[in-house]
Amino acid sequence: MPKTGEKVKVSVKDRVQEDHCDLSLSELSEIPVKEIASFKRVTVLDVSSNRLTNLGRHFPILTQLVRLDLSKNQIRYLPEDFGLLVNLRHLDLYNNCLEHLPMSFSQLRRLRYLDLKTNPLIPAWVKIVGPCSTMKECQEAAKNCVSVCANLKPEIERDRLAQVSQEREQSADKMSAGGDGSTSSLANGAGAGAKKSTKPNNKKAKLKKLAEAAEKDLTFKPVNAVGAGNGAKSASQKINQKKKSTNSTSWLNMLQKVALSTLVTFTVLVVINILLIYMLMFKNPEISEKLVEYIPHQYRDWIVTKTDLFRLRVTDWISEFRTPPEEH
Repeated sequence: MPKTGEKVKVSVKDRVQEDHCDLSLSELSEIPVKEIASFKRVTVLDVSSNRLTNLGRHFPILTQLVRLDLSKNQIRYLPEDFGLLVNLRHLDLYNNCLEHLPMSFSQLRRLRYLDLKTNPLIPAWVKIVGPCSTMKECQEAAKNCVSVCANLKPEIERDRLAQVSQEREQSADKMSAGGDGSTSSLANGAGAGAKKSTKPNNKKAKLKKLAEAAEKDLTFKPVNAVGAGNGAKSASQKINQKKKSTNSTSWLNMLQKVALSTLVTFTVLVVINILLIYMLMFKNPEISEKLVEYIPHQYRDWIVTKTDLFRLRVTDWISEFRTPPEEH
């Protein structure tokens, strides 16, 4: 057993098999992120049953991870940029010391499984996560955490900006209090000190104006966001309508071209057939007689009589067409 605080070195190369890296039961107090990142094919990482208290600031560079097992450790918090693991689908945090999750969970859109059993979560997160005792409950926990973080992120950002503006006001008050003390001490000395004491008051007024402007930005920010969202939706609808209209026109043009091409080919084939019949029946009757020999006996007489009748009618029609109308 290694002593507490002593780093345990593990050969990551020996623990990698295909796309799986198993570092469980290794008494690790720190994850060898750089060594794991050198294996680009690793998408499954198991660091369960170790002595981890945090993941380290470089852990989110392992963006190729799809499955991550951090169960049975002493992890107290996750990195704020944990959401950079956008390919993560399975996350096991069973039996750790987590009290809350970072807001960057809103970026884990592909997360489908989240186990947070036996973690000292605050009551708000307990309601969101649920018991996580079955597979379905773990799937619901993943879905709820991602959606809640996505919805709460803008509100938390507004609270942060309000806190920043409040801190600025407090610093301005402190500066003004310091300026008043200095003016009271210098009032008995000279008039130059009285002139200098007016400068902190001007600074206080400027800082108050900045704080008011920040508050106005915070109050109007959600409205602008809604308007921007509506504008984006309308723009996307217009683009979709244009795409549909262009697709319909392209289909109509294609159908017209196909119809025209079929009509042209049909007329060409008809003309070719007429020319072949004319050449065989009138110009080269020997060829037609040879072709007749290949016709079965039961159909030969009928075909010959029909062709003779057709030939007589065509010759009569041609002779009538060639003779002048006076002889008619």
